[in-house]
Amino acid sequence: MTASQFREMARKNLTGKWGKAAVITLVYTLITFLLSFGLSFLPFIGNLVLIFLEVPIVYGILVSFIKLKRNEEVGYIDFLETAFSSIGSAWKVSGNIFLKLLLPIGILVGLMFVYFISIALLGGMTAFNAAVATGTARNVTSTIPVFAVLLVIFSIIFIIAYIAIYVWLFIKALLYSQSLFILYDKPNATGKEIVEESERLMKGNRGRYFCLTLSFIGWMILSSLSFGIGLLWLMPYMTIANIFFYEHLAGKDDSVEVVDTVSKDAIDTENVENNSED
Repeated sequence: MTASQFREMARKNLTGKWGKAAVITLVYTLITFLLSFGLSFLPFIGNLVLIFLEVPIVYGILVSFIKLKRNEEVGYIDFLETAFSSIGSAWKVSGNIFLKLLLPIGILVGLMFVYFISIALLGGMTAFNAAVATGTARNVTSTIPVFAVLLVIFSIIFIIAYIAIYVWLFIKALLYSQSLFILYDKPNATGKEIVEESERLMKGNRGRYFCLTLSFIGWMILSSLSFGIGLLWLMPYMTIANIFFYEHLAGKDDSVEVVDTVSKDAIDTENVENNSED
């Protein structure tokens, strides 16, 4: 299946639900904004609390959209109830994802630390050696071009290494993109089992998932031009499309039925156009 088919399925599913989806998104946006604003007055501790709460809240809004997609009853603030009742479940999955990504994350942090320390040492040693050797400010100044060349070379090496590791982290993270969907369908599974199930589903499908996400970039640009108002509809649109993607990978029957319906509608439309031409 292609990205355009998943988007078509999402639009078809959201027929008659766009208003409710937009209101849920609005409530979610307002609550997360107020939460972030309120905790910003507590340096460091506020950031930790925000991270602690954001993980289950993200899972809560995802559950609301899953229910909306599957025509289940869902209220405008149900995501909050889901979030507070699922803090442990959401974090057990997120914790296992973090452990899976610990190596590339650790390398990135270590690389940045080494870079800044090396720059400081390089600059200090260059100036110190010139001062000791000559004892004049003039010759200290003459070492600046040498330091600049070394800085450029070292920075280029650092940027290349950083981008390579970041791409590795991004590609690896795609393996675990379905974890929260799986958590909803398998709430009794362990965090490790859920993450491994996501990894199994996404092997060989990371490119397709990336293309699906990338296919919304035009809508993202339009939403930004509308001062973010368009996100009220774009967020549920993207999320429902991702839910269809997950259900397709997991072999959900309702996803297959919608695919057949969309394909049938496309065929019927083509037949009508052909008959009109005849």
